[in-house]
Amino acid sequence: MSRRLLALGLLGALVSTPVLAQSCDTRFTFRNASNVTVNEFYFGPSANRNWGRDRLGDGVLPSGRQISFNPGGSGGNYDFRVVWANGETAELMRVNICQASEIIATNSGIEAR
Repeated sequence: MSRRLLALGLLGALVSTPVLAQSCDTRFTFRNASNVTVNEFYFGPSANRNWGRDRLGDGVLPSGRQISFNPGGSGGNYDFRVVWANGETAELMRVNICQASEIIATNSGIEAR
């Protein structure tokens, strides 16, 4: 009887232990569905307060075009920033990169799907 109680106690401890962050598919497509060329695109983990480098590099993303990214890592929340050719900017914060497969620049901002 005591072995059964011990086994049940250990099972209960395992079930109540928080699950550690698991890896996920972090690949996504960035699509420009706006009417303006995207000149700059930034993204990174939400915990990082620095936008880092422009992910388009020397390139731009014209209206109607898309590009794929694979940031790797274990997932979590990511922030995104777009700078259009007309100087307008938009930010989208705390997107679960494990659940979003597409980031879309629109005429009214940025969306995640």
